[in-house]
Formats: sequence, C-alpha cells, structure tokens
Amino acid sequence: MYNGHELRHAAISLLFPNRCPFCDMVVGMTEYWCDECRSKLPFIEVQPEAPQPLDGMISCCYYDGLARGAVLRMKNGHYIHAPQAFAVFMAEFGGEMLEKADLITAVSGSFRRRLQLGYAHAELIAKDISKRAKKPYRRVIKALAVKKEQKLLNRRERLENARNSYKIVNKKYIENKIILIVDDVSTTGATVSAIASLLKEAGAKQVYALTFAKTK
Repeated sequence: MYNGHELRHAAISLLFPNRCPFCDMVVGMTEYWCDECRSKLPFIEVQPEAPQPLDGMISCCYYDGLARGAVLRMKNGHYIHAPQAFAVFMAEFGGEMLEKADLITAVSGSFRRRLQLGYAHAELIAKDISKRAKKPYRRVIKALAVKKEQKLLNRRERLENARNSYKIVNKKYIENKIILIVDDVSTTGATVSAIASLLKEAGAKQVYALTFAKTK
C-alpha cells in the first residue's frame, strides 16, 4: 500500500521521468534514488556542535561526491527530483528536532534567484518536510539584496553579511515558538546562525537548523 507522498511522487513521474538526483538515471515511479547511489552517499555519523546561537543543528551528508553533485544539479534550476529526495533524508535525520518544532521555515532565496532557478529550492524541501512531519510551514524570513558573495568572506564577515541580507516577516508566527530552519547546504553555518539570531531577537523560544549537506 502506497502512502500519499508516494502516490503524488508517482503521479508527477507520469509527466516527468523520475530520476535519481545523484546520478540522473531513471528510477521507479515511487523511488527517490537508486540503491547504488544511496550506498555511496557520504552520510555524517557524528554531528558537529551547532554554531551559536542555534540550539541544535543536523546535516545528513558531507558536501562531497554524489551529494555535492545532486545539490549543484538542483542549484542549476529546473530540476525537481533533488528537493523531494533531500526532504526524505532530512525528515529521517531530523526526527527529534522535528518533534520539538512548532513550525518549519526555510532560508529564503532572493526574487532574482527564484527567477533564475525556476523555483526556491530550500522552500520546496521545507514544505515537503512539513507535510511528512505534519508540522506547519511558515515563511518568516525574507531575503534582501546580498551585498557580497558569501564564498569570498571569512566567518565573521559572513555573519555580518547574512544579517544584512535577511529580515523577519510574519512576526506573529515567531514569538515563543520553536522554529526549525531548513536549507540545502551549510558551509560555515554563518547564514543559519545569523537567521537564528534574527528569529530570537523577534521572540523565538528556540531555533534549530536542518540541512541536507555540510562542508567538512
């Protein structure tokens, strides 16, 4: 017996060939990846300490090999298979944090980036996770114009840049709530840390982060 997620996944596969996001090979209508790729993913066995002011952070894989290839394929735009597959892994890895969370949000992309990609990938992942966990999704973070590229900055500069690149919206959903931030990749953790700081200043009780991949 298939569940609702599998049935929706199969229905989409009737219009778009269902592909493994890690090797781009066609897989079964209800599958999210091929078994061979899953066995080769660089899963993180021991989670590093969460950067402040986060109350906890979990990432599924290291940003390497097949995991990195899938993220880059998704970031190139118009590729629907990766967000769904990532959400399945993240819902499994983030079990305890998802149980605690009052709501789920995502690191918001800029309007220009949405147009370039054809979708907001972190939001797609977050919305899928919210359905699986039966927790509400709320857009409480809005991206502003990014002044500098994060990859060119050190951690202190990234934190400052990230704080200046986002603002809080829909504050009514934040006060005294436990919030889970979803993103695809964490490098230094500066972005989710800066967003966590903004959320706590807006009244959030606790803030956690869940990503698919993390750099070593």
